[in-house]
Amino acid sequence: MKKQIVSTKRVKMSDKPVRPWDLFNKKMGRVDSDTYNKRIEICKECPELIRLTFQCKKCGCFMKEKTKLANAGCPLNKWGRVNVEEVPK
Repeated sequence: MKKQIVSTKRVKMSDKPVRPWDLFNKKMGRVDSDTYNKRIEICKECPELIRLTFQCKKCGCFMKEKTKLANAGCPLNKWGRVNVEEVPK
């Protein structure tokens, strides 16, 4: 019988993968408007973008929303995470 190894390491919110409900979490970091605009421009040039819905074919995300999250990244590595501390309460 295999033993399950449980990690006791604390994981920061910024280390977790992005989930759709992160958009509703006020504690999740957001990018500034310059970073948002750069990410959107990169997405507009990508052949994997469904223009009608502005949705990514690779990850299925709605990019006008995903690009706002600091800990989000492109599945094709065209843009990455930004180190932004969690928004204070």
